[in-house]
Amino acid sequence: MTILCLDDPDNKFELLINPDSLKFTRKVEYTIDKVVGTSANVNRFHKHAPSNLSFNFVLDGTGVAYEKTESVEDTIEKLEKVIYKYVGDIHQPNTLKVSWGNFSFNCRMESLNYEYTLFAPNGEPLRVKVSVSFVNYISRKEEQAKANAQSPDLSHVILLKAGESIPYWCHIIYGDASYCTDIARYNGLSNFRNVKPGNRLLFPPIVRND
Repeated sequence: MTILCLDDPDNKFELLINPDSLKFTRKVEYTIDKVVGTSANVNRFHKHAPSNLSFNFVLDGTGVAYEKTESVEDTIEKLEKVIYKYVGDIHQPNTLKVSWGNFSFNCRMESLNYEYTLFAPNGEPLRVKVSVSFVNYISRKEEQAKANAQSPDLSHVILLKAGESIPYWCHIIYGDASYCTDIARYNGLSNFRNVKPGNRLLFPPIVRND
């Protein structure tokens, strides 16, 4: 596995012991509307939060796992230079790309933890378990392209996936789930409920009367 800087691919950190597993976290954020006169709350979709990637790996300075060329402390210094330290030229830590085989994840570091598990008699750290978490990074150019792709002024053909619905896509494209009945009718459906995954739906541009 390699962690490199997007703005400077030569500035990178290569893991000598790859992680045993990767953990992905995806979140959906909701706004909570209070229903007047009752104790009930209504959760309304707000947005998809950036996804997270986290994993653990080991830095070994004993020479058992791999040939020792530097101390664990020096290796930590190299790791932090790539993923953690503030870079004056860009006024923030580096934007990163985690890659392993065909897998890649553009991101920024969110958290970094060390657990020291082995020491030499003189107190020198010999083995460290590193736990790191990254949050997905999307450039402004990519955000703009995504926004344009979801513009209500364009036609959209959507292949419905499991867990998705017409109201969901009306909210994404038009910013208003109440168009769901009109979209169902436009696609020749009797109603917007219980539309099965695999259906290809057309979401036409809308004209707003502001």
